[in-house]
Amino acid sequence: MITPKKLPLQQRVLMVNPEYFDVEYAINAFMTDENGELKRVDKTLAKHQWKTLADIYRKLGLEVTILQARPNLPDMVFAANQSLPFWSLDTNVPAVVMSRMTSKFRKPEVEFFSEWYESEHYAIREINQDELTFEGNGDAVVQGTRPVIWVANGPRTSAAVADELKRLTGYEVISLTLRHELFYHLDTCFSILDSETVAFYPGAFDAADLEKIKKGFSRRIEIGLEECRDSFAGNCHSPDGKHVILQKGSPKFCGALKTHGFEPIEVDTSEFMKSGGSVFCMKMMAY
Repeated sequence: MITPKKLPLQQRVLMVNPEYFDVEYAINAFMTDENGELKRVDKTLAKHQWKTLADIYRKLGLEVTILQARPNLPDMVFAANQSLPFWSLDTNVPAVVMSRMTSKFRKPEVEFFSEWYESEHYAIREINQDELTFEGNGDAVVQGTRPVIWVANGPRTSAAVADELKRLTGYEVISLTLRHELFYHLDTCFSILDSETVAFYPGAFDAADLEKIKKGFSRRIEIGLEECRDSFAGNCHSPDGKHVILQKGSPKFCGALKTHGFEPIEVDTSEFMKSGGSVFCMKMMAY
């Protein structure tokens, strides 16, 4: 088998409508206020913010596919966590590794995504070690059009998942470890903008992992702690290697993006930030 130099581009955006989105439990530090109470969601505003984001993807020329939300699954709207789509090198078809969610509240989400992938004729692959946890694109990201996966272990994904991803995908897999308590998913502090460029918060990683990042990307855009924590800048998303969609409120990061030739598109995801997610969390790129 000859490994292709470039993977096909993912030009389809999978989103879950926010019909049942709410903060009903706390599984990260962002879901409670200073008094330890669950944050209150303005559901009308959340629906408006979600629609605005979907419309931006459409304006950029991407097909947006909406998956129906399900009752009692308020975080299903964060479509990045239930799976990891990839292009199968051995069969030359779209494939997907399904997640094993850590939280009991979110485990039932996975079956509904699996049903969608089946309907779209994806080759579905499963991690077959029951003790492992894996939260999909939240902790594992393909490096643009390269057959390389960056995966982080930490609160949500087991370290041994790296070996499973090598087995299931045939890709090179580079393993990182999340070191900062606020950044429970890789996509909260590390965003691949194109095959050569990553935006990241250095304080989320140790020296060894920072060296891996340095070797892996010719362009590295650092995000400060304040903008990464308060404005979810690390949860940005570039669907085309040019535009970068991100939560408003990160002027330093936006300036750095422009310096490197990217075009920031600022949006408001404040209601979803109450549950610990923003732009990248709210979608899944698919074939």
